[in-house]
Amino acid sequence: MGDMSSMDREIKKRQLRRNIVPLPREEALSRYDEEDSEEIVRRAQAQHRKKRLFISLFVTLFLTATGFCWYRYQKEYEYTEYNVAWERSMRYTDETPAADGGETEGADAAEGQSLTSRNISEGSFVKYEFFGENMIRYTKDGASYIDASGKTIWTQSYQMKTPIINVNGDYAVIADQQGNNMYICNSEGCTGVAKTQLPITKAAVSAKGVTAAVVEDSTASYIFYFKKNGEELGINIKMLLSGDGYPVDIALSPDGKQIVMSVMYLKNGTLKNKVAFYDFSEIGKNVNNRFIGAFEEEFDDKLAARVCYINAETVAAFTDKGITFISVKNVIPDTNVISVPVEEEIKSICYSDKYAGVVVENTTGASDRLDVYSADGKKVSSVEFDYNYTGVKIDGSRLILYNEDSCRVYNMDGNKKFEGQFDFPITCVRDGKKHVNSLIIAGSEKMEEIKLR
Repeated sequence: MGDMSSMDREIKKRQLRRNIVPLPREEALSRYDEEDSEEIVRRAQAQHRKKRLFISLFVTLFLTATGFCWYRYQKEYEYTEYNVAWERSMRYTDETPAADGGETEGADAAEGQSLTSRNISEGSFVKYEFFGENMIRYTKDGASYIDASGKTIWTQSYQMKTPIINVNGDYAVIADQQGNNMYICNSEGCTGVAKTQLPITKAAVSAKGVTAAVVEDSTASYIFYFKKNGEELGINIKMLLSGDGYPVDIALSPDGKQIVMSVMYLKNGTLKNKVAFYDFSEIGKNVNNRFIGAFEEEFDDKLAARVCYINAETVAAFTDKGITFISVKNVIPDTNVISVPVEEEIKSICYSDKYAGVVVENTTGASDRLDVYSADGKKVSSVEFDYNYTGVKIDGSRLILYNEDSCRVYNMDGNKKFEGQFDFPITCVRDGKKHVNSLIIAGSEKMEEIKLR
C-alpha cells in the first residue's frame, strides 16, 4: 500500500511539472520589476502621508500656540500712545423759523418763511448716551444721532430745562424732567412727541418704541403709556402716595409688556422699599391695576435707586447694599432672587446688556474697586484702581473710566489696556469702529476716534 501511494505521488508531481510553462527571462524580470516598483510606490505614498500628517499636526500646533500667544498679548498688552484717526466738530447750527423781519434763505425763502440759525450746543449741558454701536448727543436745545464715524445721521431740535434719556434696543426717549414733552426716537429720527398734562419725573422706553412716563400731582403718581408715534395707549397706573407709595425708578421690558418699579412706601410709620412688577399684556388685564407681584422682604433694609432690564430675562436692582438679580423668564417673576451683597460704600454703578457693575471704596490697596457681575450674579471681573473718575461705562468687554480730560480702559481680566490725556473736555468714551485698538472720545466741542498703539 505504501509503495502504491508513493508511486501516485510521483506521477502527480510529473504531471504538475509538465503543466508548468516557464516564463521567458525578460518577462519574468519585467514582472519582478513591476512588483518591486509598486511596492516602492506604496512605501513612498505611505511616507508622504506620514509627512503630510506630521506637517499638518505641526502647523496646527504652531497656529494654536501663535493664537494663544497673540490672545495673551492682546489681553495683557497696554497701549501707551495713540493717533487720531478722524475728528469731527460738534458745534453746528440748526435752522428754525425766525421772528418777523428775520433773514430768509434756502428753499423756504421762496415760500416767504423766515429762518434763523442757532447753535444747538449752547450752554454747558452736553451729554452722550450709547445707542447700539453709535451714540446720541443731547443738550437742552436738541439731540443728534451720531454714527461710529462721527457723522450726524439726524438732528432733533427742542427746548428743555432738564433733559433725561432712556435707551432700550432700537429706541430712545428724551424727556424734559419736570416738563411735559417726550421725544421718541430710533436710528432714523424722531418717531413721535408725547405730551403730558402733569410734570414728568421719570421716562422709560421699550425696544419697540412703547414709552412710559411717570407724572405726579400732590396726592398721587401716574404711569402713562404711549405709542412710538406719541399717541396715548389708554393704559395707566395710579399710585397714591399715602398708600401705594412713590416710584423711585422704572424700566420697561424690551417687548414693552412689563414694567418694573422701585417704590418707596410707608409701613407702620417706617419708610420701606420694594420692587414691583406690572404687566400690560392680556394677562395683566385680569389683575387689579395690572399688578403681578412685588419683592418686599428682599428690599426691606435697602433702597433700590436704579432698576433695569439687563436682558429680556433678567432685571437688576441696584441698592445701597449691593445688586439683586430677578429672573423674569416667565410672566410672573421668579421668587428665588440672586442677591450680591456689597459691604463697602457704593460710589457708582454701570451696566450693559450682559453685565452689571459697582464701584466701591476699597478697604485695602488701591482707593477704589470696580466689581462686575454677569446676569446670573457671578463675579466676572474685579479691578482695583487709583484714578479720579467722573464716569464709568461697560462697553462690550471693556471697562472704561473717564474724567474731563483723560480716560483709563481695562479688560474683563483686570488688565489695564490704555490710559491717556486729551486736549479738549470730554464727556463720553466708548469702543471705536475697530473695537480691538480704537476708542471714540466725545465732548461738547468735538468728537474723535483714536487708534491705540
